[in-house]
Amino acid sequence: MPALNESLEVYVKSVTHEAKGILAYELRSRNDEDLPPFTAGAHIDLRMEAAPVRSYSLLNSPSDRSRYVIAISLNEKGRGGSIHIHKNLHCGDSLIITGPRNNFPLAEDAKHSVLIAGGIGITPIWSMAQRLTEIDAHWELHYGARSRDCAALLEVMENHPYSRAIHTCYSEGEQAEFLDLKAIVARDDGHMHFYCCGPAVMLEAFKEATREVPAERVHFESFSAEHEASLEGGFVVELARSGKSIEVTPGQSILDALLGQGIEVMNSCREGICGACEVRVLEGTPDHRDSILSDSEKQAGKTMFVCCSGSQGNRLVLDL
Repeated sequence: MPALNESLEVYVKSVTHEAKGILAYELRSRNDEDLPPFTAGAHIDLRMEAAPVRSYSLLNSPSDRSRYVIAISLNEKGRGGSIHIHKNLHCGDSLIITGPRNNFPLAEDAKHSVLIAGGIGITPIWSMAQRLTEIDAHWELHYGARSRDCAALLEVMENHPYSRAIHTCYSEGEQAEFLDLKAIVARDDGHMHFYCCGPAVMLEAFKEATREVPAERVHFESFSAEHEASLEGGFVVELARSGKSIEVTPGQSILDALLGQGIEVMNSCREGICGACEVRVLEGTPDHRDSILSDSEKQAGKTMFVCCSGSQGNRLVLDL
């Protein structure tokens, strides 16, 4: 079995229409071996020719090691990855993936888990719901979409043994309704864990609604960048292990400067949402622009994502 986070060739076993503009892809190994293990909330990176590397959450149960299932929403305003995949990835095709990695882990010992999803953000949330069901944990799911025909995985949700714990609402139509995040969080009894994955506007509302909830019980993941990348440059990055010093010039990210000098750094999304390019910070103060680290982790400044984050001073020392 391949090791975690190594490149792996898989093939497309099936492609399924899940909702308007959303296709689900079932990926399997060519030799029918189990795929590397993953935990609920994890994602993989897809690598295809003529397309940017993109990260997609696994939506199947972690107990099903025979396959990875992802769902991809067509985004005509994105970098072109979803358009390329929708047009060019077909049943039987091979592709290279890396991962899985998890920046959105599930606290399996929580007394009650409140899962909140918007649009395609349902993918990691649904993996969590399946895992919580398997370990006989208490959970509820709130899912918002523009309309019923835009909502993925509805059929499997409606047929789920705990379908009564799943609440859906749609923001368009005669009976338009939005998730009332404040009301959902207001039921907190001091033991609930809250999870959210969805568009930026939902994440901002979620953060506001959970402002008084201890950070260790609040979990979220963005599938789009929440901040503009730091491209101001004007500082030097010192590499502690190699002894090299590299100037980051205006218009460059740290990652681009490193790659330009032949320094290999794992990278994928280049937006601070996948976690591939995380590097330890030994000295200096990062200018964090990622959508992964918590506020306390950013304050500590012990790690950073070099694809999008910069420096608040004129010098950073990294563990490279």
